[in-house]
Amino acid sequence: MNLEKIEVSIFDVNGVLLDSNLANARAMAEAFTDDPVVRERIVLLYLTLTGIDRGTKIRAMQERVIQRPFTEREFELRWERFKSLGASAMHRAPLLPGCKEVLADLGRRGLTRVALSNTPIVELRDVLASHTLEPLLDLIRGGGDWPKAQSLARLLQEYRFQPEHCLFFGDGKGDLAAARLAEVVFVAIDPGTGEFTGEEGLEGPYRDLAQWGERVLGMKPPGR
Repeated sequence: MNLEKIEVSIFDVNGVLLDSNLANARAMAEAFTDDPVVRERIVLLYLTLTGIDRGTKIRAMQERVIQRPFTEREFELRWERFKSLGASAMHRAPLLPGCKEVLADLGRRGLTRVALSNTPIVELRDVLASHTLEPLLDLIRGGGDWPKAQSLARLLQEYRFQPEHCLFFGDGKGDLAAARLAEVVFVAIDPGTGEFTGEEGLEGPYRDLAQWGERVLGMKPPGR
């Protein structure tokens, strides 16, 4: 990968910077039910909905697992419940290998570093601050009840970032779809799930940012 023309590096948070996907899946399950069988079904479904916004995930759980329409204000209840549980899960989640090292290296190279997440902005800033990642990021953009593609398009438009000068690091097909729509180079992060099997037009997949840093930035492997 040639970084000479790259000016902006954009990072999804869950699954790229933080190892929080499974913890968030369990938080979503807890937000819906106390039934362990139903919780397990929600966890399994959640883990297939990569790169998808929170509202869509909640609606998918209701339709495909609970299998009945929301009652009045039930959607809002699930949203608020997951907001609390998901934030706690992200606070407890460990950083993924290479996270801080890659962010620091890209900063030294003069690239603008952006966190772009489906997590609402107030929660996101709090989580990133708790992991001491804020000083390593130049912009932090949260999400809501809208697709990642919309968040990415807004980011590019608002800051007048040129797509050909950007990289987008993501761990899900929803992230890939957003990158394709915005015509941004996509760097796939996959710890071994096979998420991007058969997909074309992407860089990688890489196991984590540490592996990408070794191969592209020439960084030393951890412990060396």
